[in-house]
Formats: sequence, structure tokens, C-alpha cells
Amino acid sequence: MATYPQTAGFVPGPGGAKVAFNVTAATQITTGRGTVWRVFVNTAPTAAGGVYDTANGTADASTLICAIPTTAGPVEIVAPIYSGLYVNPGTGGVVSVTHGL
Repeated sequence: MATYPQTAGFVPGPGGAKVAFNVTAATQITTGRGTVWRVFVNTAPTAAGGVYDTANGTADASTLICAIPTTAGPVEIVAPIYSGLYVNPGTGGVVSVTHGL
């Protein structure tokens, strides 16, 4: 069986993936088209956050891709991004996000 390096449980998507590690505050990760693959909730927030498709930090229901839960662990998303990737880890949350943008 072949072995290869693995990083924090992240599986790269087609063409590889970029990772934003330890996001602790609402952050515009990148702008442009691509794919968001997975969110890993490192530290569970006390109030849920979200992953948004926006280039200007507009975090509302119209741009929400996926809610970030109040429990730690991986969240599979695999969704297209059209404008940009904006992540709000929730109150007190710490997340890492894999994407291909």
C-alpha cells in the first residue's frame, strides 16, 4: 500500500487545493470563481457561522453556501464559488477551509 503525506485530514480536490488555516474572525478568503471543498471546525463556536459566496463580505441568506455548526469536526461542502469565498467562523470558533480558487 502506498503512503503519502496527509495534512490535518484534508483531501485536495481536482487540481489541488488551497487551505486557509485557523480562521478566527470573519474573513474574505479570496475572490473569483472556484470551489469550496471542506470546512474543518477546529474549535466549536458558541454561535453558528457560515460560508458565503461573495466578493465584498456580504454575509446574508442570499450568499450563504453552508452554515458552520456549533460542533467540532469536518463539514463536507463541495460547492461552486462564483464571486468569492467569505468565511465567518462563528462566535469563538476556529475553522480551516479547503478551496480551489
